Amino acid sequence: MNWLGSVRKKNALRLLKRGAPRFLELTCPEGLKLQARVANMSERWTAFITDWIIIILFAFVVNIFVDFDNRASIAFYSLLWYCCLNFYFLFFELAWRGRTPGKRIAGLQVINRRGGELTPTMVIARNLTRQVEIFFPLRYLLLSFASDESFLKVLDFFFIVAMVILPYVTKNHYRLGDLIGGSVVVAMPKAVLLEDLADKSQKAAFVFTQKQLGVYGDLELQTLEKALRLAKGVTSPSLRKICLTIVRKIKYGHKVNFEDTLRFLWDFYAAERGLLERERLFGRHKDSQSAPTRAIGEAPKANASAKKEKSGWSQWQAKRIKKPPEGK
Repeated sequence: MNWLGSVRKKNALRLLKRGAPRFLELTCPEGLKLQARVANMSERWTAFITDWIIIILFAFVVNIFVDFDNRASIAFYSLLWYCCLNFYFLFFELAWRGRTPGKRIAGLQVINRRGGELTPTMVIARNLTRQVEIFFPLRYLLLSFASDESFLKVLDFFFIVAMVILPYVTKNHYRLGDLIGGSVVVAMPKAVLLEDLADKSQKAAFVFTQKQLGVYGDLELQTLEKALRLAKGVTSPSLRKICLTIVRKIKYGHKVNFEDTLRFLWDFYAAERGLLERERLFGRHKDSQSAPTRAIGEAPKANASAKKEKSGWSQWQAKRIKKPPEGK
């Protein structure tokens, strides 16, 4: 029973690993290491079928306006259908950097699996190989039904099946074009923008003077923003401590109750951010509460305390240096 249970557990772990998303570590030319999620087969089939629906709909719309009694119209339609079959994927992956309309809808993109730039050579290689993988064998198989070459039919059929199965058995779902071209299809992460904390203070309950807002700078504003994002709308002891520190530092002069802590911090954040942005419009910038306001592009000035320490240190060093006696 223990042996049977261990076998079932191993099979369950294999299924979990097989269904788990695969990540590919890429090294950019700048040396930065990134992780990309490899697109699963359901996503790739969705993109492929979507692209084919677009091709067929386009051909159907063009078919309405084609006069099949005119040889020139038939030749034009045949040429257009040939271009769609052979250059649809190639054109869009070159123009949209590895994305077709179907891949954009499915959120996929073709990239260089070595981390570099996706070159036109890779795109051409993976798309020309698609003809050898599916289109040419499938076309031959459909046209050879009337012939008696049963062995070639079976061989062609198994070749198509092998090309379809190949992405399922390779590590990162590589098809033949990806193996030859050095590419991989990954899922593009959706960009999620954080909410603007300044929007929480539509009607400010607490008002601050410019002198009170001038106490702090960019560093304190960024620290307050991180604390508000981590709080997620809940008043914590650390937020209360920050609130009391700000009240004391800016000499607010009014008591802030515990239940008004978040509202006070949101209003102060919005007012402080507005002041710093207005100062930037006039070419002024304040790094932190201990740094004076300076012009943008100007080197930061040293603090007065640092100057005193520096002057004291230099004086002490000067005392240690013994002057040589005169005349030597």
